[in-house]
Amino acid sequence: MRGKAVTILDVKKLAGVSASTVSTVLNESNKYVSPELRQRVLDAVRKLNYRPNLVARSLKREETKSIGLIFPNILSPVMPPLVHTVQKISQRAGFDTFVAITEEDVAKERAVINNMLAKRVDGLIICPVMQANYELLLYANSIVPVILIERYVPEMECVVTNNEDTSYRATRHLIEHGRGRIALINMKSFGSNTRERIDGYTRAVKEAGLFDQRLIRETDFAGSSAAEITRQLLRSSTVDAIFATSQSISLGIFIAIKQLGKRIPEDIAVFGYDDVPWMEAVSPALSTARQPIAAIASRACEALFARLAGKPADSRTVVIDSELLIRQSCGCEAPR
Repeated sequence: MRGKAVTILDVKKLAGVSASTVSTVLNESNKYVSPELRQRVLDAVRKLNYRPNLVARSLKREETKSIGLIFPNILSPVMPPLVHTVQKISQRAGFDTFVAITEEDVAKERAVINNMLAKRVDGLIICPVMQANYELLLYANSIVPVILIERYVPEMECVVTNNEDTSYRATRHLIEHGRGRIALINMKSFGSNTRERIDGYTRAVKEAGLFDQRLIRETDFAGSSAAEITRQLLRSSTVDAIFATSQSISLGIFIAIKQLGKRIPEDIAVFGYDDVPWMEAVSPALSTARQPIAAIASRACEALFARLAGKPADSRTVVIDSELLIRQSCGCEAPR
């Protein structure tokens, strides 16, 4: 019976280096690796009898003209325009796309990535689940190009938005309207983008001397408890504004405030995140942060197809600015 196949992760562990360093040495990339580290990798390869050409080179040789798209949340409003843009660009280049959802589950993400590699996709665009380490992503990136969106992982090519600055500016806007008890309802921190939105809010309220840990609440990635959290906040605290880190949370907040007979923005100002049609259709229209979804998708495709054309892998992060859409829920008057 054959033993377990040796992988790049085994080489990485024995050599005491990163998966990307192993990949650089094995692929003879022009990216610099010190002679000492290079020798440690080669010694580990010989000791383990690792044969890198068995999988990686066959994958590169047998192009399938397909791209894998892996996202955490099918309910997110960013999904349809993002998938549409990637599919449109991929189809123009003669590539099909496979879409998979992880539901913010590490085990599901692992299975999806392995399935995509087994299907021999030519590249991956993924919004990763936050976890202790990203060895599988680094390993996948040594076989096919992998581009990350909206969440940052060291040593990988990422396309993200300025979440921290956007949340800071939104919270500052509420403060400038004289709001002094600004609550935050955020999703459980599944990735760097959520953490950055929390950080932006926290920086703004601390600068203004308004920070109160009791006003920070957490819901799941679908925002299913946002309405109940809002009711609890309004019954137990003198909250005069709420900032949400997603559109699903924004909707729950809006519904709860209306159910309690409160007025927006007179009693409670609201600032949301993401921009979906209902936000402009309700009364008052919801102020929110609009992410540049099409631009994110386009830059991710540009990076992916550049890699497929032979450009060396790098770990640069492309940051694209989001936009604040100022409407009436924050306290601003409607344009005449």
